[in-house]
Amino acid sequence: MAQINFEQLNSAVSLPTAFLRNIACLVICTAISGIIADAEAAENDNNQWSVDSLVLLPGPKGSFDEVAVKDPTVVFYEGTWHVFYTARSKEEYTTGYVSAETLAGLQKAPRHELKMIRGQKRYACAPQVFYYEPQRKWYLIFQTLDSTYQPMFSTTSTISDPDSWSDPQPLLTKDTKQKWIDFWIICDEKRAYLFYTMAHSGVMVRSTSLAEFPKGWGKAQKVFDNIHEAVHVYKAKGSGDFHMIYELEKGGVRSFGLATAPHPEGPWKKVADHYAAGDQLRYQEESGKWTEMVSHGEVLRSGYDQNMEFDPQGCQWLIQGITNQELNGHYDLLPWKLGLITKIEENGEQTPAPRE
Repeated sequence: MAQINFEQLNSAVSLPTAFLRNIACLVICTAISGIIADAEAAENDNNQWSVDSLVLLPGPKGSFDEVAVKDPTVVFYEGTWHVFYTARSKEEYTTGYVSAETLAGLQKAPRHELKMIRGQKRYACAPQVFYYEPQRKWYLIFQTLDSTYQPMFSTTSTISDPDSWSDPQPLLTKDTKQKWIDFWIICDEKRAYLFYTMAHSGVMVRSTSLAEFPKGWGKAQKVFDNIHEAVHVYKAKGSGDFHMIYELEKGGVRSFGLATAPHPEGPWKKVADHYAAGDQLRYQEESGKWTEMVSHGEVLRSGYDQNMEFDPQGCQWLIQGITNQELNGHYDLLPWKLGLITKIEENGEQTPAPRE
């Protein structure tokens, strides 16, 4: 009978034992990470939003915005709210402007179609407005149908004068065949960053120096993925982190997701796909049920300059909304309207961000 070498046997079984120990540690660590991630996601799944007043409805029959008002960008400057938006007539998308001392006053204020904000065709859409301090100019960023959604810009020294905007110029020349959409700019102390969505999936960013802006954009890099469109990036007041709001779409229903990063170029970490959605909306009797989803909007910022700063606590969003009953027919003819939602904090308070 062969002799059993117990030392060799012990050596032979020690390798799988150590391997199993490492596997067990990996499984436990992965489980803990998953629990933490699930807890963070659950916290954002529990977000609640107060549906506040309607701010802007489509215009009268025959007007440039008779079908829908969409994609708002808003600043509070010298005691006045200035809102630029995508306007939809029965024929085309253009850019509209309205201003008033109060948000409630916008509905009755005069509306202006910015006829110079266009490309080779009348189409102009998805504006962003901010004051660029290094040049002491207001910038309006938007898209046209040129080159399959071309990013454009126009400037003025007087935001309150709708006739003062300069002739549009391309922000950069497209260098890929994929569709680019929803252009957004934010700056830090050294550079300007241009975000956009490519092919309704990838979030792209390019940068240029503050001195070269609005030209000199470098190569694009993908920093996030698997979204639909409408990426807006802000600097969180107090923390210095950056927050990315992105839009998701499923069966025509829109909602907001949230990601954060220590720098505009990342790394971006998903916080929740379910940051602001229809099932999180809480309706006030006086406001009525004017929307059942959360779509392309802009936060009410702390300021109005290129830093795009906002207060995440009790933040208010001016969004485009629609009810489920209205969500039928061709997308271009849906009756979107603009209104406010306010984040409800854990203590139940709603504290709108302060104005500078």
